Amino acid sequence: MIGFVFGAAVAIAPFAIWFFFRGGGYKRTLLNRPPGSDFSFSGERFIDPRSGQLVEVWTRISDGDRAYVLARGGAIDAGRT
Repeated sequence: MIGFVFGAAVAIAPFAIWFFFRGGGYKRTLLNRPPGSDFSFSGERFIDPRSGQLVEVWTRISDGDRAYVLARGGAIDAGRT
């Protein structure tokens, strides 16, 4: 009986972990402007998958901290290439 319970727990554990942590993961807070004068534009841009907005990446050289800032005119037409 103990072997069955242990086996079932091992089989269910990955699904339980996924269920409880699926909403976690990497989250970025989109800012309307860079957080300070010590940040500089990295030249990196991407479309945020959650909002569909064009986002610029700003970095602080001293510690590598990154900030995600909505690009001016950040709405993008998904039909364009």
